[in-house]
Amino acid sequence: MIRSLAAATTAMLLAGCSLLSSPDPVALYRFGDMDPPSTAPVADRTVVVLNAIDFPQGASGDRILTTSGGQVAYLAGARWIGPAEQLYRGALEAEFLRSGQSVGVSGRREAPRNGVTLELDIVSFEARYLDGADAPPVVVIAGRARLIGTDRSVQAESTFISQQPADTNRVSSVVAAFDSASAAFNRDLVAWVEASAR
Repeated sequence: MIRSLAAATTAMLLAGCSLLSSPDPVALYRFGDMDPPSTAPVADRTVVVLNAIDFPQGASGDRILTTSGGQVAYLAGARWIGPAEQLYRGALEAEFLRSGQSVGVSGRREAPRNGVTLELDIVSFEARYLDGADAPPVVVIAGRARLIGTDRSVQAESTFISQQPADTNRVSSVVAAFDSASAAFNRDLVAWVEASAR
C-alpha cells in the first residue's frame, strides 16, 4: 500500500511539473511597410474615409491562418505582432500615403463632408497548402471594395485578389509571402481608388 501511495504521489508531482513547465516559445512577425516616405499634401485631393475593414473570422487576431483542402490550422510557434486586421489597415494607410497623388485617406472621426467612403471586406487572408503539407503554400488575399458617396450611393465596386507563393515551407518564407501579397493587393486597391474616386 505504501508503494502504491508513493507511486501515485510521484505521478501527481510529475503531472504538476508538466503543467508548470514553460510553453513553447512563439516568434512574432509583422507585414507591411508602416513607415512610408512623407509626401507633400495636394490641395485639391479627394479624401477617402476608410471604414473599419472586415476580416474573415479565422484570420482575424494574431494567429497566422493556413488551409489545406477543407481543413484549417494555424502556424505553430508563430504569431503576428498584433491583430492581422490592424496590421493590414496600417499597411493600407501607408500605401495611400506612399502612392496616393490625388486621393488622401482619413479615419471616420476626421471624415470630411465632401469625401467618399471606402468599404473593404477581406474574404481571404491565408496561406493555402495546395500540394500537400510539405510543399510551400501560396498566400491568398482576396477582398471586395466599394466606394460610397455622401448620399450613400455606390460609386464604384470591384474585387481584388493577390496570390504569392512562398519560396519554402518555412515560417519566415510564409511571412515574406504575406508581406508581398498584401503589398501587391494594396497597390492595386489604391490605384483603383485613384481612378474611381475623382
